[in-house]
Amino acid sequence: MKSDEQLVASFRDHGRREALEELTERHLGRVRAMIYPMVLDHASADELTQEVFLRAIRGLAAFQGRSQFSTWLYRVAMNTVHSFLARQCRSPVTFYSDVPEGVQPPAKVPDCVAMQAELESAVETALRELPPKLRAAIVLTTLEKIEVGEAARIEGYSRATMYWRIHEARKRLRRPGLWMLTAVPG
Repeated sequence: MKSDEQLVASFRDHGRREALEELTERHLGRVRAMIYPMVLDHASADELTQEVFLRAIRGLAAFQGRSQFSTWLYRVAMNTVHSFLARQCRSPVTFYSDVPEGVQPPAKVPDCVAMQAELESAVETALRELPPKLRAAIVLTTLEKIEVGEAARIEGYSRATMYWRIHEARKRLRRPGLWMLTAVPG
């Protein structure tokens, strides 16, 4: 299997579309999973995911390989999300209470389904209350399980700033039932 960097070179140097398709397939799910908790709306997450890949394809010539391709792509994703959220801050956010894709309750028992829906609603509400920069710190390190140093590179911050943002976000999130968002990242 070719590395991301080999696929990038294959597309850039030889115009091989199959390399671009493989890169897209390889990272599409993770980019989408990173975007959804930031915007908390499936339609917006889908549109932003498409926009991220369009921006990445257009900007592939600018990728110099100083970081991993995935770090560069996730930074494109987070910049796209931050731009979207900045545009949206003037208009009210609509709450969508549907369950995120791929999330299944532990069992089909009505109590479990109700508890899962309540927990997901609490997490969405808590994330919605965080400013975008603090939300990004939690999404990247806790939900996406990206190492703090890598998350800092994605966001373009120092490691210390990322740790502060994680700490600040956790402080604001401390409430019953949300312990999973306040666990220390690895």
